[in-house]
Amino acid sequence: MTLNELLTTSTKRQLDAIQHTRGPLLILAGAGTGKTTTITTKIAYMVKEQGIDPGQILALTFSREAAGHMKAKVEQLLGGLEVHVSTFHSFCAEVIRENADKCGVSPEFSILEDVDTSIMLHMKLGINIRDATLYTSSISKAKDLNITIENMEDFLQGRKQLLREMEPDEGKWEQLYHDNTTRLNTFHLLDDAKKKALKEEKKGWIHFNEEYTEYARYRDMVQTWKRYETAKKKRNALDYGDLNKKALEFLHTYGTHGATDRYKYIIIDEFQDTNYVQFELIRLLAGKEKNVTVVADPNQTIYAFRGAYTNNIQEFIRNFDVGSDDIVSLDVSFRSTNKILRVSHDLIRHNYGPDQTDLLIQLHNNDEVEGGDVHIVETADENEEARYIVEQIETCLEHGVDRSDIAVLYRTHTQGRRIRQALERRGHAVRVKDDTDFLKRPETKTALAYLYVLDNLVNPRARGTESWWRLFHYNHALDTGDSIIIGEYLKKHRVSFQDAIYNHFSELGLSPSGQQVVKQMKRRIDGLKDKLVLDVSDILIEILDASGLSRQFTFDDTRENREAMLNLRNLHEMALKFETSHGRELGDFIAYLEILDEMGKNPPAARIMEEDAVNLMTIHSSKGLEFNTVFVTNMAKDRFPLFRGGVEPLIPIELIDLYRDLLKQDFSSRSKRLSAIRELKREIKLEEERRLCYVAMTRAREHLYLTLGIRYGARERHPSEFLVDIRYDNWRAVDKDEVDVPDITYLRDSEVSSREVIRDSELECIKTHRKKLVIESLDLGSFEENLGHLLAYHALRDGNGEDYLDIINSKWDELDPAGHAKEILDRDGSNEGIPPPSDITFSVSAVNTYSECPKKYELQHILGMPTRDMEKSDGAMNIGSFVHKVLEKAVRQKVSTRKQLDEITLTLTKEDKWKWVDTAKAKPLLDVFWQRNKYSIQNNMMVERRFTVLLGDHQFKGFIDRVDLIPGSDNEVEIIDYKTGNEPGPVERSKQLLLYAHGFEHMYPEYRVQKLTLELLAKEKPRVYELDGEEYISSRVKPLDNGALSDMIDAADNIVHDYRCGFDRIDDDSVCKRCGYNLYCG
Repeated sequence: MTLNELLTTSTKRQLDAIQHTRGPLLILAGAGTGKTTTITTKIAYMVKEQGIDPGQILALTFSREAAGHMKAKVEQLLGGLEVHVSTFHSFCAEVIRENADKCGVSPEFSILEDVDTSIMLHMKLGINIRDATLYTSSISKAKDLNITIENMEDFLQGRKQLLREMEPDEGKWEQLYHDNTTRLNTFHLLDDAKKKALKEEKKGWIHFNEEYTEYARYRDMVQTWKRYETAKKKRNALDYGDLNKKALEFLHTYGTHGATDRYKYIIIDEFQDTNYVQFELIRLLAGKEKNVTVVADPNQTIYAFRGAYTNNIQEFIRNFDVGSDDIVSLDVSFRSTNKILRVSHDLIRHNYGPDQTDLLIQLHNNDEVEGGDVHIVETADENEEARYIVEQIETCLEHGVDRSDIAVLYRTHTQGRRIRQALERRGHAVRVKDDTDFLKRPETKTALAYLYVLDNLVNPRARGTESWWRLFHYNHALDTGDSIIIGEYLKKHRVSFQDAIYNHFSELGLSPSGQQVVKQMKRRIDGLKDKLVLDVSDILIEILDASGLSRQFTFDDTRENREAMLNLRNLHEMALKFETSHGRELGDFIAYLEILDEMGKNPPAARIMEEDAVNLMTIHSSKGLEFNTVFVTNMAKDRFPLFRGGVEPLIPIELIDLYRDLLKQDFSSRSKRLSAIRELKREIKLEEERRLCYVAMTRAREHLYLTLGIRYGARERHPSEFLVDIRYDNWRAVDKDEVDVPDITYLRDSEVSSREVIRDSELECIKTHRKKLVIESLDLGSFEENLGHLLAYHALRDGNGEDYLDIINSKWDELDPAGHAKEILDRDGSNEGIPPPSDITFSVSAVNTYSECPKKYELQHILGMPTRDMEKSDGAMNIGSFVHKVLEKAVRQKVSTRKQLDEITLTLTKEDKWKWVDTAKAKPLLDVFWQRNKYSIQNNMMVERRFTVLLGDHQFKGFIDRVDLIPGSDNEVEIIDYKTGNEPGPVERSKQLLLYAHGFEHMYPEYRVQKLTLELLAKEKPRVYELDGEEYISSRVKPLDNGALSDMIDAADNIVHDYRCGFDRIDDDSVCKRCGYNLYCG
């Protein structure tokens, strides 16, 4: 459209905004009100109608995509004339480069993204992964809020003063903290008189420890921040926070004359997302004339987690003397129907107080289209929710809606996975935004496995076995029987995979085909060893060639193959980028990839988007988009709004403006102050989540569905409070026909018809295997072989092979699958798959692993494969193991003094296994143990006792830390289990402790287990269960669940079944993401 056409079709309020070019202007632009059109038309109007030099106009926004779109539209309207359209960060980078000497940097500075900062903290400064990620977000947000290192140090001085009032000698603080911890964790041992006498002192111990913990966290972060700034300067790099801050400092120090002479008119899009520093930049750039137009929607401030300044609209009004004539509210939506707009308004009005109604805009449709009702739909569970959504999508398609004009929105990626699977099962193409991790793709993982194996030849470590495993099982190269043989050999002889196949190959006893697979892979790896002198990127090229990965995906021009090739290309580009930034060593590149993986910072995988596909995305990703039909899912309590998840940045609330008024209040106690802070944090988070819900709802043009399951997992979930905001009123409990609310239709879908998960029979197991052979032989086998597998699969599926005679006119005798099918069908149900070993045993940990993921159970408990966790030589796990070892020796020796515990500790640390253990972390746990157990040690009967006991048809094994004879009894015992971390949950407690009791009484029938104790060394008191009739009971918690043993028997039955038919991988990326075995899986 031309400028005249745009001006003619603009609404009155749009024209008011377009023609207001002098002085400040605040445009309040609701969802779908044409703000981008208004901005671009305004710029064209200023140039063409008012004769303003386009070089004097500066337009700033937040994303490169938005800036590019705006720039293209402006240039189209201006016939190629250029206006400076940029992101904030790009503009600031230009200012700094043009004035590099005055900004104290080199013009060639590089820009660090958050992931680069995290990697620098970990690789260069030695900060652990978790803290590196936390410190990065903390530093970034602090800079956005204009909080400096000096501000943080001033805050720390205040915390120090509080601590000095309790203990003047700073050198004693850490020891006092440990002493207080011991006192608190043994306080329950005191008699009532002493407890009463020490009541006030106990409060002091708690207060000191809380204050010291907070002080130490901030102290460590600030120290790291200072080191980071030094390292960054040496590298000649700036982060995104530096760009805003240095540009602001330059303008403050040297004035804005250059910028204000160049830019007389400033236009800011998405103003609600600006942070404090960016707001200050705008204020300086505005100059005396203040020709600044800002476009904002206060209902779409959804990036507070990135540092968005939530009071910026009010601050703009105050700082720029904005009057009523300088505010234009765009209240006409060109997108959503009136019913969608009214329901959305009902939601968002809960974010506004009585004094904020001037910012609350009721939108209405440009053509006053009322549209259909907003649908609130409750289903039985999450499976039925997915089923309902798919059925409604299919109804939309029948009515002529394109797939690409349908969106399914969810709060987190995990919530959308089941819906995606349901759509794909029904054959619908989907477009998933930013979901699949690049490093998790099969082709990427296989290429990386070659890199790991090659590096392992030079730097052997446990992770190498994981990579060897993947190479041997890619495309099912090594069958299950040979896999088990290798796994059992590794466990029995305690050698690595690499050692086994190079130095013990003849001893393995592999099948002829297995031997051939191993020999072929060894030849391939040996041929690649000579390439280790090359750069990482060049080694990758050699791997793609030698492995066939470079050719595997070029035979068929499918979307999946093209995506695989793009991922391999991206891996090569990642290696090139690494060489530029971090060096050329293979080992360093592998460490870099592992850090990315552990941080969850993997780039998205390549996806070739289909034009006709249903859109699936998080609500954050949907901002700025619109669709004919939108499903907002998981509208249930604890799923949306989402309060959990993520870690708060380490920024004291005392330095954040939002908390200033609250902290001025006089609270009668510290607990009331903390409670008020928690409540305000929740309120802030709730308002942000409500804005996020508003964004989701206003993506819809014609049809909006809000869906939820009554159950998610085993728990019933109440509806989201956002549904209550739009007048949902316990409709679950009433007849749905009684619900009569304007603009809303309520539907309770009680149907339960999503596919049930049924355990496979022997026939199903063979069919699944045959299907794999069909896929495998498409590339690797002959036509006859592939056709034979295909016919055999169909014969098994249909129960006969006679119907295929009309189709196959040649080579029928050779390909006839009927005989094979008959053999399989005849033995259906006979359970003649791979039998489990006769000596298979189970444990609580094994059952838990199986419940988490059957494939993980196979890898860990059957094949004994190592993971990256096994390579770590420090951390809580090793502290726990070390403390267990000290206590085993101490109780066995029945030590009588605390000094003897220290002597045992010192002796153990001289052994190679324990020499890296931080004994300072172990000391508080040993102190607590001694105070609690110094007298009862003498009652000990045995320590570290293994047992095996029959449950159902299965042998279960366990390991009891300690058994004491109860004083005054000849046959009653107490089983004690040491815990150095958190207390297990009720299900875990029941399984573990009841198995111990059952196993001990099986071995020693003359004794009765009267007590079961979890010795929680890091908690205030142990958890003690005592036998009462048929139950073990404890105060303040439910008795141990006697049904836990039956559940373990059921799990063992399932494991035996899967041993025959195969162990499936759980289809839940949230589980796979934190699993140390994820490289083994495809």
